[in-house]
Amino acid sequence: MDIQYLMRQAKKLEKAMADAKETLGAVAVEAESGGGLVRVTMNGRCEITRLSIDPRALGEGPGAADLAMVEDLVTAAVNAAAEKARAAADEHVQKATGGIKLPGFTG
Repeated sequence: MDIQYLMRQAKKLEKAMADAKETLGAVAVEAESGGGLVRVTMNGRCEITRLSIDPRALGEGPGAADLAMVEDLVTAAVNAAAEKARAAADEHVQKATGGIKLPGFTG
């Protein structure tokens, strides 16, 4: 077994992982809830980059949305975006590592 070769491969993998992790900020996913009343955009690091609430979600008069419903819609949209962001990050890292799965590493 060539230990020098293994060391070079490990360094390549380490650089690929660092590069992939750095570029996760550029990955963008969007999710919505309430039929599009609440939209969340999140990057590959699971950071919210945009939150949009349609004014109809906060309507006036009878039948207007209450605060609890809007909170539920925001929670649902954020959770959906986080799930998509994790999946996109995993895919991004897999491409960077050539499909090698590393235990305990997520974007």
